Amino acid sequence: MGHYYLMVFNIGQRTAVLGAFSLAGYKGPIRTLPVVSDDERMFVLDRADLGQLRDVRTLEQIVGQLLGCKVAIIESGSVALESVPFA
Repeated sequence: MGHYYLMVFNIGQRTAVLGAFSLAGYKGPIRTLPVVSDDERMFVLDRADLGQLRDVRTLEQIVGQLLGCKVAIIESGSVALESVPFA
C-alpha cells in the first residue's frame, strides 16, 4: 500500500468547504480519498449527489483555493479506495 499523508485543515477551512458544498447543492457528509500527496485532495460523492451539484468544476476551483491544493470531485463508484471523512 502507498504512503498516505495527514493533511490537517483549520476550523475556518473546514467550515468554508462545508459552506461551499452546501451552496453548490450538497447537504450530506463530505468524504475524501486517502491523501497520497500533500498538494491534492479528492472528494467523493455518490452518483445521485454528484448529479445534483451546481457547477462541479467551479466548486473544485473554490475548494482548491480554500484548501491551497488541487481538488477533484469524483463519483464514489469510480475508485477502488475506501473513502474517509473530510477533516
